[in-house]
Amino acid sequence: MGFFLVGILLWSLVIVSIVLAIIGLWKRSWKAIAWSGITLLPPILLIFMGGQGMWFRLSILLPLLLFVAAFLMKHQKMYTL
Repeated sequence: MGFFLVGILLWSLVIVSIVLAIIGLWKRSWKAIAWSGITLLPPILLIFMGGQGMWFRLSILLPLLLFVAAFLMKHQKMYTL
């Protein structure tokens, strides 16, 4: 039962991350994109730490890209104000 609950938790974090990324891109909210990266980090870290192949190691780039996008959006808003 514990493995099942962990799976539900991890998949819910992935779904919340996707929803936050869509909202962040739609409303141009760097905070939503940053939270999307934060919620995606635990499931991707489990894949990164447990995977032996190159593709499993490259999975860590997705949360990092979300953090970079949030950083760039924040600095873009600072320059336009």
